[in-house]
Parts: sequence; structure tokens; C-alpha cells
Amino acid sequence: MSIPPQPPSSPQPYPQSGPYGQPGQPGPYGGPQGWQGQPPVSQKTNALAIVAFVMSLVCALPLVPLILGIIALSQIRTRGEKGKGLAVAAIVIHCVTLAFTGVALALALSGGLDAGPAPKRDTGGQVTGSGSSKVQDIRKGDCFNTGGDLAEYEDEDGAQAGYSVKIVPCDQAHEGEAFAVFNLDDGAYPGKDKVVSIAEEKCSGTALTDYVGKNANVSDKLGVFYYYPQPSTWAFGDREVTCFVGDSSGTSTGSVHSAS
Repeated sequence: MSIPPQPPSSPQPYPQSGPYGQPGQPGPYGGPQGWQGQPPVSQKTNALAIVAFVMSLVCALPLVPLILGIIALSQIRTRGEKGKGLAVAAIVIHCVTLAFTGVALALALSGGLDAGPAPKRDTGGQVTGSGSSKVQDIRKGDCFNTGGDLAEYEDEDGAQAGYSVKIVPCDQAHEGEAFAVFNLDDGAYPGKDKVVSIAEEKCSGTALTDYVGKNANVSDKLGVFYYYPQPSTWAFGDREVTCFVGDSSGTSTGSVHSAS
């Protein structure tokens, strides 16, 4: 009697596994949770950009807001900071301010801001009718009013007065009378001390005695003053020094010229 053969046993299935471990088990990279990065870092605003913007609105120092704004832009690019808009605004505002100041100064030096018409003169150049003028247009022998500048700039060795005057005939009340006009040499601005030294030397020399006469009785209340170029006016071609006598306490009538 034979024993019937046993039916072939069913092969046991191999356990299934995914490439990252058993089902339900965490994989070698931490399971299916997904990749988690670092939390975002908040950007700070560049400090120089803030300073440049504020200075462009309230500070009168030339070029400082412009320079700070340019430096701020460079820092913002390298550091990844905020504030680019503030830096650009500071640069634009300050450039507009500089342009406006330059135009205003150019108009003032060219006479574009004069308060009235120019003085009238006869064929010999003598003033016959009053009128406004910038100081560079004052001629030797002109009488004029300075609007009270002499009291502010009075100095025992001479002084600088304002930038504009009203020229009048000398038989009218006036504060100043020009007795000499000369030009400084071209070139770089020599500095205020040098300009003042030249003005004092020439305005206090023979130019005055030649104009009033050696025996002329010029009152002690008349002092010597002068207009001289400033760095801002020098850049626009101003080289003129105007020497004049004036009364800081009031006005006088008539000319001190010896030929008058």
C-alpha cells in the first residue's frame, strides 16, 4: 500500500518591503514626514539708509546725505538688509536740494532775483536814477544803500557786507560810497584770510586818500568796508573787490569825492 504523495506545499510569500524599510516603518531619512528647513530669518533695515533719509530732509550739510545713501546701498546689497527705498529717496531728495540751491545761487549772482530795475546812468556813467543791483555791478563813485548790513558787519579793519544793494544818486541819502574797485587774480580760491588781507591792504592804502583828497575832511564816523568774493561766488567767476566808505549808524548825503 502506497502512501499518496503529499500535495506540494504552497510557497510562503516573501515579506514585502519598500526601498526604505518595512511598511509602516520609518525610512532611513526619518520617515514620510517630509523635509523641514530652518524658520525664515527676518531682515533688518539698514541703519545708514535711515540716517541718510532723515538727513536729506533736515540737514543742511552738503553731500553728506548723498554719500551716506550710496554707502547704504552698498551695504544693503552685501548684507541682504532692507532699506533700499530709503537710501534711494535720500539720494534723490538731496540731489534735488543741491540743484535747487545751485539754480537759486546762479539767479542771485546773475541779478535774476533783483527786487527792481537797474539804476539809470547818464552817458558819463553817473547815476541819475535809483535801482537795485548786485554788488559786482557797483562802479567807482557809486553811492548805495545796503539795507542795514553795515551795522552787522562792522569791523575796525573793514568788513564784508551783503550781496545786493540799491544804488542811488549821491545827493540822496545813502549808507556807502565806492572809492575803488579791483579784481583778484584768476585761479583756485586763495582762501578767506588771503582775500581779506589783499582787500585790507588795497582798500586802506592810497586808493582812499586819492579819492577823498589828502586834505579832505572825512568824518570819523565813516568807516572803510569792502565786498570780496566768497567760495560760492568765486565758482561763478566772481573776482571783484569793492572798497567803500560808509556810516554804520545811519546815512549821509553828498559825495566824499574830492572833485565833487
